Amino acid sequence: LQAATSAGADVRGYLHWSLLDNFEWGHWRPTFGLIAVDRETFVRTPKPSLGWLGEVARRNALA
Repeated sequence: LQAATSAGADVRGYLHWSLLDNFEWGHWRPTFGLIAVDRETFVRTPKPSLGWLGEVARRNALA
């Protein structure tokens, strides 16, 4: 995203693919949600990427 805006792309928003790690193509890997889900207990744990994305949103900037 940063490379695209640096190259002049007019990016007006961003939507992350998935809030929770999800089941794709018959398996649970790779995990790319913002919140990890323990498949045994279903406990949800925020990932560092969730905090990072929240900071980007609060600042309305990548840097």
